[in-house]
Amino acid sequence: MKRALILAGGGARGSFQAGVWKYLVQIGWEPDIICGTSTGAINAAAIGSGMDVTTMIHLWTTYNRRRMYHLNLLQFTAYLFSKRAIKPLLDTKPLKKILHDNLDLTALKKSKTQIIITAVNMLTGHPEFFTQKEIQLEHILASSAMPLLFPYQEINGTPYWDGGVMVNTPIAPALDFGANEIIVVLLSPVSHKKLVKPDTVLKAGEYLFEHFLSGSYQANLMNYGFQNRGYLSNNSLAVMTGKNYNFETRPKLITLAPSKMLGFKSLLSFSKAQAKQLIEEGYNTARTQLGGEL
Repeated sequence: MKRALILAGGGARGSFQAGVWKYLVQIGWEPDIICGTSTGAINAAAIGSGMDVTTMIHLWTTYNRRRMYHLNLLQFTAYLFSKRAIKPLLDTKPLKKILHDNLDLTALKKSKTQIIITAVNMLTGHPEFFTQKEIQLEHILASSAMPLLFPYQEINGTPYWDGGVMVNTPIAPALDFGANEIIVVLLSPVSHKKLVKPDTVLKAGEYLFEHFLSGSYQANLMNYGFQNRGYLSNNSLAVMTGKNYNFETRPKLITLAPSKMLGFKSLLSFSKAQAKQLIEEGYNTARTQLGGEL
């Protein structure tokens, strides 16, 4: 049995994944491979570096927005209307320091669990996957560099930014790895729960953005021949079975997601209140939905 954990991108909503991980640790479910994008890449690297779940939850509930990034509004506006170089809206030096101080990259390289994170090559538009053997701080920052909001990162002289631009839910590496049991942790109910029709322009824009983030998830399901058995009554779990695999070898894919739309603000709201709420929801969702599946 090969197990895979897929951690999607979604900014500050990543605390939901910490709650799911808490439950998985509690029941002794150990993945052979973890694939992450953006905030999911940060969580994947943390797990691969040996960070215990108590520390992970402590970090998620300790560092508020002001300790994660600084606003560069005046400089951003000045550069926006000039022909000078790109100036991101947010300065992520505080985030870089947090990652530097709390991630053991040496331990990550020695991880028995394969860790794969995704970033997009800005010059080619191609998503690229990096394993724990090559992951450095710049790879993690690149994977989580929201375009124009966070600064892009150079890796060996090439600029990269957020993997979520192309592959927000990196399932493909786990399927290529030969995983038999895959848990996908989304950070939005879109593609996983039937929603009501948007009634405002802002809500429609939110749906559009969330559909963009879920694109790679849907594409992978179609490309690899998965069929959704349908929404369950609680709208928080879907189990997929691949139609292009025979009964003995086809992988089981279980998807967990927040129960409701969280709004644009939640992406950058590194508040203790939101983190605690999403950690609790992630834990309860995993506990409720995985009990009869694993």
